[in-house]
Amino acid sequence: MGANVSESALISAAKDVRLTWGDVTVDRVRCVLRHRGKFLLADHGSGRRRKPPKWGLPGGRLLADEEPVACLRRELEEELRLRVATVVELGDWWHRQENYRVFGAELSRGVRWFDGRELKAIAWLTYAEVEELASDRLLHKGFELEAIAELRRRFPA
Repeated sequence: MGANVSESALISAAKDVRLTWGDVTVDRVRCVLRHRGKFLLADHGSGRRRKPPKWGLPGGRLLADEEPVACLRRELEEELRLRVATVVELGDWWHRQENYRVFGAELSRGVRWFDGRELKAIAWLTYAEVEELASDRLLHKGFELEAIAELRRRFPA
């Protein structure tokens, strides 16, 4: 377990890392899903044996000519059988030269089902548990905690 980082420090750091502007190419979408103060993370499966899972936000790659919100809705339906009425755009984060547009949504009910062909596992975690995963370097893309902090900043529970 590593040192905890304050939420305000994460938001400050996120402003330095996150790039958000008008019409920019979006390669992938992700979604911060919150239910009763917990956040849904998924193990997308790296395929490496004997390595701990890396946890990330649900979502995926855009299809040709697909809009980011349409992609997000498709991915959530495919991966989690989830239909989300309202999503908010949290911003864009870059990882390995790809732009990830991240959205957020508050859920009235939890999600328990997932497509085992796309995901290895899902978990509902507190902010402190996600901080611990970040400090242990067990987040898939590295921006997940920043995106969750952004949702918390904009929409306190």
